[in-house]
Amino acid sequence: MSFPQTASLTITNHCNLRCQMCGQWSEEGYVRANADGLQHEMTLADWKRVVDELAAHHVAGVCVRGGEPFMFPGIVELLEYIQPKGMYVSIDTNGTMLSRYARDIVRIGGMHLTISVDGPEAIHDEVRGVPGTFGRLRDGIARLNAAKGEGGNSDQPISLSICFTISRYNYRYLGSMPDVARSLGIESIAIVPYYYVPASTGAAYERELGGLGCSNAFSWKGFHNEDSGVDPDEFVRQLRQYQESLGDVRSYPYMPLTEDEYRAWFAAPQTPVGPQYCLNVERQIDVQPDGSVNFCVDFIDYSFGSVRETGVEQLWNGERAERFRAYRRRQPLAVCYRCGAKYMSKPWTEYAPA
Repeated sequence: MSFPQTASLTITNHCNLRCQMCGQWSEEGYVRANADGLQHEMTLADWKRVVDELAAHHVAGVCVRGGEPFMFPGIVELLEYIQPKGMYVSIDTNGTMLSRYARDIVRIGGMHLTISVDGPEAIHDEVRGVPGTFGRLRDGIARLNAAKGEGGNSDQPISLSICFTISRYNYRYLGSMPDVARSLGIESIAIVPYYYVPASTGAAYERELGGLGCSNAFSWKGFHNEDSGVDPDEFVRQLRQYQESLGDVRSYPYMPLTEDEYRAWFAAPQTPVGPQYCLNVERQIDVQPDGSVNFCVDFIDYSFGSVRETGVEQLWNGERAERFRAYRRRQPLAVCYRCGAKYMSKPWTEYAPA
């Protein structure tokens, strides 16, 4: 029997922000539309049981995410539990709670934090939907650096980067992002284009999943936009300014699209961009807050079971997982043309030509 090589642990869907481009909590976000589901999230004991199985199968690393993962009540104990098991931890965070947890993060060590930053301070706060958000993440980063200076776990250091999600709300400020990174003392940026799914694409996706036995394909609605809202020419100008002003800041190539590929992404939603096969179905499992499991952290509709009831290994090798896996090996789903989650299990730069 096989076992996933990497794991995403979506430990909570709770979030303290309301980002305009967020598939979970925006105006049409799928969590916001079903907030009752927040009452059914797994306990710390449940997550420890999952971690035990991953560690027993020598999974090298896990991505801890949300929602906002630092809103999970047992976050410190969970990180303490993972650390000695030899699995490296990557955390996706909005950065607003780092001040509270800075000492614990540095003490535990052995993790990378990717902090979402959407532009200069005023733009970031506007996109995030809560005033003062940029100031809170800036203070949190400063607290982390101060805690590192006081000692911490020198054998298990932490590292930081920022992620800039390119959307209709902030793309005109991409060129200023290297300066924003420098102002925060961050040495690495990943830029990723946001998802947008026209209604016709969403309907096609629903039909596809219906044929696979999934009667409620809802997640695309959180990314519903009929167009990207991005002017490709202005975006390319911003992209060139960004590249020219990087200096000592590294641009991490999570999705290193060419200018023509970015144009297609933002202007032609039915045009495939980049490799279309998905190694997540071969390598990665995502565990949602309620225990349901899937292959994609963003389009979560097709669940092949729950870790509340069954072990990861049995779910991963089950008939329902294999049915989806076989379909995805043959062709992308309609929403896959505007999905970057498939590159979580293997960096884009390592993909061989199709």
